[in-house]
Order: sequence, then C-alpha cells, then structure tokens
Amino acid sequence: MSGTRAYIIRRTLMVVPLLLGLSMIIFLLVHLAPGDPALAFVSEQNNDPEVLEQIREDLGLNQPIPVQYVKWLGNLVQGDFGLAYTFNSKPVLTLIKERAWPTIQIQALSIILALAIALPVGIVSATRQYSVVDNSATVGAFMGLAIPQFWLALLLQLFLGVQLGWLPIATQGQDVDGLAKAKYYVLPVVVLAVPLIATFARFMRSSMLEVIRQDYVNTARSKGLGERSVLYHHALRNALIPMVTVIGLQLPRMLSGGVIVETIFAWPGLGLLGFEAILRRDYPIILGLTIISGAFLLVLNIIVDIVYVLIDPRIGYEGGSG
Repeated sequence: MSGTRAYIIRRTLMVVPLLLGLSMIIFLLVHLAPGDPALAFVSEQNNDPEVLEQIREDLGLNQPIPVQYVKWLGNLVQGDFGLAYTFNSKPVLTLIKERAWPTIQIQALSIILALAIALPVGIVSATRQYSVVDNSATVGAFMGLAIPQFWLALLLQLFLGVQLGWLPIATQGQDVDGLAKAKYYVLPVVVLAVPLIATFARFMRSSMLEVIRQDYVNTARSKGLGERSVLYHHALRNALIPMVTVIGLQLPRMLSGGVIVETIFAWPGLGLLGFEAILRRDYPIILGLTIISGAFLLVLNIIVDIVYVLIDPRIGYEGGSG
C-alpha cells in the first residue's frame, strides 16, 4: 500500500510542471494566432488605428508576450482567470461555471448511453466471435466511427426535427419543463454517443477476447462453473481494466464540450462558449477553458490509476516503478 501511495504522490506532483508547460504552449499559440481581439470592439467602418491601439493598451495586449504571460499566470495562481474581452466583460470563471452544467449533462448522458449499449454488445461479440452478431457489431462500429458528427447532427435535425417534427432541433429548452424539456436532450446526446458506442464496443470486444483465452478462465470452466459465472465473475472483471483507461480518456469531454455538436444544436455549454470565444478572439476565455480541461485530464489520469488497483488488487505500484 505504501508503494501505491508513493506512486500517487509522485503522479500528483507531476501535475504542476505539466500544467505549467501546457499554459506556456497554449498562451503562446493563442497570442500568435491570426486575428486581433481589439476588432471585436469596433465596427468595420470605424476601425480607427488610434482607437484600436487604445483598446489594445486597455487590454494589455501592447505589452511583450512574456510580460503578458507572467501577469496572467500570477493572476491564475490566485484563482483569477481574468475578465472576458467580450460577453459584457464578465469574469471568465463565472462564464465557465454558467456554461459547465449544460455540457456536463449531455456529455454524462452520452457516456452512460454508450456504456449501456457498448458493454453488452462487446461481450456478446467476443463470446460469439465471427458470428452474425459479431460481424454486424463490427460493421456498425466502423460506421459509427466513420460518420462525421456534424453530418449526423444535421441529418437527424432534418429528418427527426424538420420532416417528422418529433424532436426539437436546437437550444436547451430553457422555457419548458418535464418531458417536453427532455426532448431537447435526445438529439445532442445521441450524436455524441454514436462514436463512443463504437469505441467502447470495439475495446470491450478486444479485451474480452484476450481474457477468455487465459488459463484461469479455462480452469474455471474445468471446475464445472457455468458459462455465465465464468464470464461475469472471472473474465469480465479483468476485461474491464483496459476499459477504465478508455472511459477515463473520454471524461474530459464533459468539460471541454463537443464544440461542433453544441454549435449545431445551439446548446449553451462550454463547447459553444469556446466556439464563440475563438470567433471573437477572446483570449481569457480560450485560455481558461484550455487550462481547466488540461487540469481535469491530468487529475482523471491519476484517478484511473487508483481505479486500476480497486478493480484488480494484484496490480500494485512499487516505490521505484513508474
């Protein structure tokens, strides 16, 4: 247990330099990208160079990039993500808090829906390898990965929303309650879930195929245990270990948001916020979203390592291992 604790401490300490490096790279890329944030404050007819220069000075954009970075990092360490250039100059953290919950809702629902479908499909495909079910699941998985999300979203909007009128095609339905509000979630959740179903199903199939060929599974069968008991009490537990990593890598989507999906469905989440911030060259929002998403991903990696041990106690981390 001490080895595991030492490993977790080392991984936690590594978060600091990784976040520092991430912040430097993102800050540099954002400020070197084409576009001028000052143009968001003036019209095309009134872009007086003196006015633009004054706006840049007010925003601190006329200072050298290293100076801007040090000031921004100093505020960030104190929990100050700055004020948005646009969006009525709201604090960035306030904007992110307002937009986080809608994104978390549809991303969490899409992951739950994907797991509910993909895990049984992957298990059945593995236990009936090369059967009609397995081949159908394989073709469906490849199609799910190949279909562009924007195309699927527009197709569902056109067919289910416009032609059939079964489901609303945009917004979160802020003015409605109950079942009517739930309808607004269907299309974005389904679009987000399709590639996840394909990914999870293929990984679950591969993991189960590897496990059911192990000697301990054959030994369990030779002892007279039923097939269901062998699969779910012996094979499945170990097959879920690599799935933890796959699922963990998808969780940061809950904060980063599906930019394309949220934009198409006018969903008021972090994805749409990021898209609007990019169009307006709103540096504080872009940087805030990136840093929070990066930190979330690093923390999740540590949590995934801990879950490894909980799923299979045989896995341990000695003090000298990485």
